[in-house]
Amino acid sequence: MALIEKIRSKGTLIVIVIGISLLLFLIGANPEMVFGGGAPDAGEIAGQTITNGEWIKAVEARKPLFNYAGNDQSLINDTWNQIVEDKIYSDEYEATGIQVTEEQLESIMFGAVLSPYVKSTIYNGQDTDTLKSQMRANFDGMEDARSSEWRKLISKKRQKEVYDAMIKKSAYANKLDGKWAFKFQNDRVSIDYVGKLYAEIPDSTITVTDDDVRAYYNKHKHEREYRNADESRTLDYISFPVVASAEDSSDVRNQINTLIPQFLSSKSDSAFAMANANTPSAAVMRYTQGTLLEPFNSQLLNDSMGKVVGPYVEGNSLKIAKVTKRGSEVDSVQARHILIKDPSPAGKAKADSIKNVIAASKNFEAMAAQFGTDGTKDKGGDLGMFGRGAMVKPFEDACFNGAVGVLQVVNTNFGWHVVEVTKKGASKSYSQIAVIDRIFEASPKTMKNAYSSAKDFTLNNSDSIAFRTAAAQLNGGTRIVTAKGVKINATSISGLNNAGGLVNWAYAAELGEVSQPEMIENQYIIAVLKEVKEKGVPSFENVAEVMRKKVLNEKKAESIKGNLVEGTLEERAARIGVEMKTAENITMASRNISGSGATLAENELMGAIFGLNTGYTSAPIVGESGVYVFRRNADIAVGTSTDDYLSNQTGITTSLQGRILNSINNAYREAASIEDNRYSRD
Repeated sequence: MALIEKIRSKGTLIVIVIGISLLLFLIGANPEMVFGGGAPDAGEIAGQTITNGEWIKAVEARKPLFNYAGNDQSLINDTWNQIVEDKIYSDEYEATGIQVTEEQLESIMFGAVLSPYVKSTIYNGQDTDTLKSQMRANFDGMEDARSSEWRKLISKKRQKEVYDAMIKKSAYANKLDGKWAFKFQNDRVSIDYVGKLYAEIPDSTITVTDDDVRAYYNKHKHEREYRNADESRTLDYISFPVVASAEDSSDVRNQINTLIPQFLSSKSDSAFAMANANTPSAAVMRYTQGTLLEPFNSQLLNDSMGKVVGPYVEGNSLKIAKVTKRGSEVDSVQARHILIKDPSPAGKAKADSIKNVIAASKNFEAMAAQFGTDGTKDKGGDLGMFGRGAMVKPFEDACFNGAVGVLQVVNTNFGWHVVEVTKKGASKSYSQIAVIDRIFEASPKTMKNAYSSAKDFTLNNSDSIAFRTAAAQLNGGTRIVTAKGVKINATSISGLNNAGGLVNWAYAAELGEVSQPEMIENQYIIAVLKEVKEKGVPSFENVAEVMRKKVLNEKKAESIKGNLVEGTLEERAARIGVEMKTAENITMASRNISGSGATLAENELMGAIFGLNTGYTSAPIVGESGVYVFRRNADIAVGTSTDDYLSNQTGITTSLQGRILNSINNAYREAASIEDNRYSRD
């Protein structure tokens, strides 16, 4: 059952990929041939068809570049987004002549100034010469296909970086822009006004029919305010956590206690631990002081070797440990090397020759500059200080086991190295331990019980009303989580990572449908599809409640306006049961009149206040929160800039540059009429 759930959770794409992969393997065919038989294309971007063959090739090419750890949804989304970016910007790169040469690629990957993408993605935000040398060595030793894909991706990202930088430079505000930005914030006026908020009129006094709302919908449904930029889904979900029961925890303790006497008498502690641990990769390790609480910390550091320490809880595991070795060793070294990339005997002969020359002439730096083939050649081959685990094993062993100043020739998967250790850190004591762990996790019986409870819930509550009623009663009230506006390519939703399978379900389900239990992050999730929004004009059901409120306010506005047309402000205020008020220091940047009680932006009102001549009384202005009339008391108090609007000009330029890239990207995507068929349910 767990396997079925896992397969089902991966959605349509995985089934397609598995089927295609098997077919390609069996017949040795080109993907284009396989898809020539009428399978729907993966999509279309700017009039260019993305065939399924092209799509699968792109996914397979990207997969080895990043550690997706089985997260297929992230893999396919990242691949699709890169294809979209390539298609919508390729013409722009060609038109502007943006190219990345091999020399430029080398520079942005390993040179003095890394590209932002390389620095954040390849170097994790770090920028050191040692790291660059190590990264160059990694790329030099990488298989050609993977290295080629990395370089293609980095070249594409660099083109986008250059294009973005060029676009940002085009965003500029002149002095007049700065002047109006200053005036917007600093010119001030005062008014007397009368206002009546819609909230002050009970809804029960206004009649709004379904026909009224439908008429409003037909009139306004195409307006930008209501149009859906993208399709989305909203769903509610509840969870049935799958956690270890008391019986499961007791069983784990019994397992560990049974192993203690066997561990004590084992002849090979490391082998015994690896054979019996839930996590064999962590069965033999160096213990770091302070990792465990007392008394276990002191026991591992000081007790006699051969003693079993524990059981102790660490994270979600119960563990026992045995000290297998104590000693002291150097934990860091500094070395320099000359890499000969030729792995053949001829390469070794060359390395031996270089070593002999250096031994006789003491000219390591000069030989590194002449014969080195990686980024250290211009620094005398220096790799800087590095700790254990930073280099490949043969190289590390040579450096940590070799003496300072002694030349060695070492073979690794990168080639032959002439190595000299130039410095060693101080020796530090260590304890090597063998660890056996048992994870506190739900047993098959516990998982089966949890699934049965979740499955019973779906069988007995198959519509949205029953779902919510039953959730309110489950365990005294189970929390319902709402995930709003879920996009088709989402990999996570509110409170859940790795939720791609649930998203796939939401796009295949009918409104109000309840899902089957799905295992996500050690819990069974049951969802109900609450809302469906398609791209473009919204359905009446999606906007009916919002539009009903609009109609209600329109009718309230009509009842208010009739009492605000004539008379003094005081007379008008009396007719609608409010007092005339005074508002001072209003700016064009004000969202509404301070003290009026309005919460929404009243842009039309703010514009009228600055547009009306002093001493005149306005006509009734229908706003978002209410209806107003006002009289301006004095001329505009003009603000005075102290820097000739320079700071405002600079501020606008910075703001424009921050917004322009996103605006252009959205415009390109809209113009490209992207058709995404990856999740097609036809």
